[in-house]
Amino acid sequence: MTDPNQLDDKYRLRLTFAKKEQIKYIAHLDLALAWERALRRARIPLAHSQGFNPRPKMQVASSLPLGTTGQAEIIDIIVTEPISVEDALARIRPALPVGIALHAVEAVPLKAPTLQQLVRQAEYRVLVETELSEAELRERVAALLAAKEIIQSRQRRKKEEKFDLRPLLHELDLIAVSQGQAELHMTLTAGQFGNLRPEAVLKALDLADQWASIERTKLIFDDPPVSSQ
Repeated sequence: MTDPNQLDDKYRLRLTFAKKEQIKYIAHLDLALAWERALRRARIPLAHSQGFNPRPKMQVASSLPLGTTGQAEIIDIIVTEPISVEDALARIRPALPVGIALHAVEAVPLKAPTLQQLVRQAEYRVLVETELSEAELRERVAALLAAKEIIQSRQRRKKEEKFDLRPLLHELDLIAVSQGQAELHMTLTAGQFGNLRPEAVLKALDLADQWASIERTKLIFDDPPVSSQ
């Protein structure tokens, strides 16, 4: 996706949407293609890049990993004609495929910072299947939060590297435990200064292979671009 700031005399719309359970296993590029097709069906006059292979000028704030749903995802689009918020909602919603729900549309200045420059953190709701007691789970959470460092290994550019996830973990709470399932809330670093996935936190809790669902509930920005619904 291209930088929406590289245009003159165009208009920028910010769309807040949900990626639901039905499409949680489609990749980031496939999600972008689904948006492109839906916007075309909705007759939204998208601006395109120049060159041999013109692409619609769109930008997602932060890509979702496969298997993760999102309740307040954000995408910016550049259009060649002014469109009211009401008109955009009325035209786009019926054109969306199953699994994408449009919550809100907002007009934003064309030269405002890009979403990827602004995103800082993400909140997640994670359901884990476990027979551990609430007391044991709370003890693990407390120990993780008390740790000065949490070293893990990961593959990056075909090389294994070690990293400390503790500075990237901002909040971790056990919300509820019931009938073999525990609900966790996490606030993790996201964006250009680092990305921490919930799976890494679960691994540190020794619950790596036990998650039932992961949902990103909110993106947190340096300058919040739109209120989630």
